[in-house]
Amino acid sequence: MDRNLVSMNYNHLYYFHVIAEEGSLARAAKRLHLSQPTLSTQLRQLEEYFEVRFFDRASGAMRLNANGRKALEVTKEMFHLAERLETFFPADHPPVKTRLEIGVATTVGRSFAIERFVSLFKSEEIMTRVRQGDHEYLMHELVCNGLDLLITDVLPDQRHDRGTEYRVLTAPDFVIVTSDTVDSIDELHGRPFVHYTSHSNYRFMIDQFFRERKIEPRVIAEADDVYVIRDAVAEGVGFGIVPANIVTRCDDGPPLRIIGRIDKRFEIYALYNRQDPSEEVLAALDVLSDTQKPGGA
Repeated sequence: MDRNLVSMNYNHLYYFHVIAEEGSLARAAKRLHLSQPTLSTQLRQLEEYFEVRFFDRASGAMRLNANGRKALEVTKEMFHLAERLETFFPADHPPVKTRLEIGVATTVGRSFAIERFVSLFKSEEIMTRVRQGDHEYLMHELVCNGLDLLITDVLPDQRHDRGTEYRVLTAPDFVIVTSDTVDSIDELHGRPFVHYTSHSNYRFMIDQFFRERKIEPRVIAEADDVYVIRDAVAEGVGFGIVPANIVTRCDDGPPLRIIGRIDKRFEIYALYNRQDPSEEVLAALDVLSDTQKPGGA
């Protein structure tokens, strides 16, 4: 191959060096503030230039092969010298923030109050990124180190140890709300009900609550967003079950009436990788949690 067809620069070598140190594209991309596809392209160009592979790739991990170990010996010396050069000519660069990637499952969504994130957003040392998505997709991202924390209402299947720990962040109090003349739980049989979808762990708990009381409401709509359910109830669509804290905040529109409480525990968890969680992850858990009790998954 004609090496003039592909250029090599300082960045190519630095990106290789960071991938080798981190052991995965996901962790290296987070450290470098780059997307994984961009980083993967840069590594591929470097390998094409030398016409070798530096890594053996398996299950998201990047394991150095013999070629990679030789290259790492050179880049270690190279970037050690670069650090010495910076001590000779110090510049007033702004400090690079540590990035904290948090995924929030759609089924939790806005029921997990944004106020919990405010102190993280204000940090001058940490850049917090919060993104929402399907639980399974975000779980895959967590296992592959694309996320530091996953906030969800679903724990991993206990039969398959996926290398995660969890902490219960909060257990919101869910209440039954209506805007019509219903006065008690006993009157809910056959009434129109705005339920959660089958993707939500809340649905199973609520169905169990109704079965124990031999109540069969008439499900006329489903949603995962607790605010959508709350607003539908306020418009007289039917009754619903939502966190108590969002009922007290509903200041506009028709008043909602609380006619009962759910005696089930609706827990919201933070999942994180068991192996060597960073100081930033542990600090974030303390900020986001109502409880300090860790668990295993």
